[in-house]
Amino acid sequence: MARLQELAEDYMDAAIRLRAALDETRAAMEDEGADRRALEGRARLLEGMLREMRELRRLTEGYYIRPRDGTYTAAFWQAPRRDSLE
Repeated sequence: MARLQELAEDYMDAAIRLRAALDETRAAMEDEGADRRALEGRARLLEGMLREMRELRRLTEGYYIRPRDGTYTAAFWQAPRRDSLE
């Protein structure tokens, strides 16, 4: 599994690329002769990708920094056992 620092650098790079593409699309929308409908669709797509990336980063950071008490670990896929009859 990748370290959080490695993931953070990749997320930052992806965020910069998405933001740059979004800024280019918005700048093109301001031009008079641009196909506005296609550009609006692209802008919505890029905004959605940026939102999803932020959510994925939040989930990933939460996974790495969440305290572990030993009752459930992803490394061994173990959970506390309970007797269903009790």
